[in-house]
This record gives sequence, C-alpha cells and structure tokens, in this order.
Amino acid sequence: MSNITFPDAFNGSIICRSNPINGIRVKLEPLTGVQIGAVLKLSWLGFSDDAGTSPIPDTETSLNHFVTKSDIADGVEKTIGDYFQHIKPIRNGSARASYTINGGSPTFADIRVRLVNAVGETCDEIGGQR
Repeated sequence: MSNITFPDAFNGSIICRSNPINGIRVKLEPLTGVQIGAVLKLSWLGFSDDAGTSPIPDTETSLNHFVTKSDIADGVEKTIGDYFQHIKPIRNGSARASYTINGGSPTFADIRVRLVNAVGETCDEIGGQR
C-alpha cells in the first residue's frame, strides 16, 4: 500500500496557514497493484494529544472513492473533513488519516494539528493566518 502525506502541512503540522477551513488535503502515492473500481475508504480522526491516544468524539469522518486508472499511476488526492465539526475541535493535538482498499487492512499516517495561537484564537477567528 502507499504512503499518506498532507500537502498543506508546514514542518509536519496542520496549522492555520494550511487552510484547514476548507478541509484537509490528503495525498496517497500511486496505488500500484490495486484494481480499477476497487473501493478506497479514506478516514480522519482527531486526537486531543500528540501521541494519538485520546480520540475526540465526533471528529471522525470518512469518504469512499472508486479507484481509477489514474489513481493507480499517479495516486489520489482528496480533501476530507468539515472544519467546524471534524478539524477545529482538535485545537492543539493530532489527527490520523487512514485508508483501506475493499475493506482490507488499514494504512495510516498521523500529523500534529496546531489551530490555536498564543492568545487562544482559532483559525476561523484570525482569518486563516498564523
């Protein structure tokens, strides 16, 4: 299975400059060996800690995608999560993106999330810049 990256991350973190208000872009490398039409399920879950051990209720979301010839050759890029429901509640913690193909074993990647500045403002309160 392929690696998961976050194209809008800065120094390994999702921050306000990552523009999380529009969701989180998740990139999967080429899906070599996967059949066209296979079901890719991409999931997201937020955590209140950096270690990814304390899940935040109601931050979990997922989407399904049917694998195309282009996905096999070039990879997949999807935007996941509603800012107010799935991303903002993380505040300063971490998140896990994972995917399965046809319900198989998951592949996942964790990332730090920093959405609160020194005076306690979140991205939507400071116009998306940090």
